[in-house]
Amino acid sequence: MMPLFVELCAGTAAVSLRLHRDGARPPVSRMGAKTGYADTILRVLGLVPGERAAAYLWCEPDPGVRLLLEAYRDADLARAAAAIIRGWAGEDPRALWERLRAEGPPRCLDGGVEAGEVARWAFVQRVSGRGAAWGATCDLNGNGGCDPRTGQRFPFSLIKNTIPIDEHGTLPALIHPDARAVDPGPALPPGTVAYLDGPYENTTQYANLLPRSEQVALARRWAAAGATVCISEAEAIPELVVDGWHAVRIDGERIGTKRTFSRQQAEWLTLSRPPAWTPSVQAALFGGAR
Repeated sequence: MMPLFVELCAGTAAVSLRLHRDGARPPVSRMGAKTGYADTILRVLGLVPGERAAAYLWCEPDPGVRLLLEAYRDADLARAAAAIIRGWAGEDPRALWERLRAEGPPRCLDGGVEAGEVARWAFVQRVSGRGAAWGATCDLNGNGGCDPRTGQRFPFSLIKNTIPIDEHGTLPALIHPDARAVDPGPALPPGTVAYLDGPYENTTQYANLLPRSEQVALARRWAAAGATVCISEAEAIPELVVDGWHAVRIDGERIGTKRTFSRQQAEWLTLSRPPAWTPSVQAALFGGAR
């Protein structure tokens, strides 16, 4: 078991989930999530789905996403949130979604995380993220469309059975709102991996939130502390490649639907050490997606 797996821009922590349990997926979708690339990223790093880490560190500025991450590491919180979602089964789906969304931004309270807020954010995000239509075509639980007569299909398993709770009831993780404020120290445990999936410079409108220069600085800081560092981008990172880092193109290995929020379909990993595995040239360059 590796000692520490770090996601410096965690989002829904799709790569960590897959490392912790083979086949695990985040219970909600989010733009740019690496669910479809998780197995490939781990393979390039020489890791195996389900291999697990002794500890995880997730850095994520979005308060709603941090609510979900809290549920990953707290079995009681996850179960309570799932129970709340099940309790909404008698409500009209669209009216419920509109009501929950109207309650405003997610609330991360100083006194602790509330199951109701986890459930509310997850439900709104799941429905919004799927672009659900209403009536005969709506799909709120990922297992097929709603009953067109009632529209009463809900994501009962939105949290239950999707969060990889270990035998001790928790996933061993620390959560921090800002990767730039985390000091990796002078020496990390041997075998530590730090994965960075920051805003893509030329693909999304969020690049200014963590610009390329700051991502490169983060990568160098964690590499200097002894971590194997891996960065996802739509291109190899030239500032690091010129320093001898390694670049691997992986878009031919994506599982699931293609990226839809951008015309840019290229997907690269830039690593601080040689890759443990490299996709074939044909798959990587000529669109052999599956």
